[in-house]
Amino acid sequence: MARKTKTESAQTRARILDAAETEMLERGVTQTSLERIARRADVTRGAIYWHFADKTALLEAMVQRTAMPLRDLRQCLGQHIPGNEPMRLMRGMLLHGISRLANDEQHRRVCHIVFHRCEMTERGHATGNLLSAMFEDSREVLVSLCGEITTVCALREPLTAEDAADVLIAFMVGLYECSLRHPGLYSIEHGMEAKVDAVLDGLFHQPQGNA
Repeated sequence: MARKTKTESAQTRARILDAAETEMLERGVTQTSLERIARRADVTRGAIYWHFADKTALLEAMVQRTAMPLRDLRQCLGQHIPGNEPMRLMRGMLLHGISRLANDEQHRRVCHIVFHRCEMTERGHATGNLLSAMFEDSREVLVSLCGEITTVCALREPLTAEDAADVLIAFMVGLYECSLRHPGLYSIEHGMEAKVDAVLDGLFHQPQGNA
């Protein structure tokens, strides 16, 4: 019985998050009320408060549900890529991020909410602390991997590993912004391998004989 209750609780939590995604996508975070989320999820407000302290906690849970930390992605892809091929690993990580945005509808919805439907208030961005922590961790992973790449591919002077990581972050954020804001005009998957290769070639001198 306890196992069933735990399962039902998890299902209710997921239903609340699904309802919150829909409401926040339609109305924006500020204009979305817990009452509307409760009605859409067919639960009481008390059920929402059982799982989430407030709307900010609910929004953060939405982000965490779809986010795949770059550190975890690196570890996952790295299991299939030799340690002496950091450039191949970086390329795979970038292509994975692009492909996921193009094909994972839930990921797109949550990213759109965070990018365009999460209004600033007098207390700042609702997910500011969470996003800052995720950004810092992602940048740390990219700086480390860029440093590993320099052992086989020299950076174009006078760039540093930190500079290269910042360029890659700007590239990916720009792709996300264009794809989410102008989905009818901008196809994120169009030429994605060529775009990623162009950016990496602009940062690193490729060894002779490598594609």
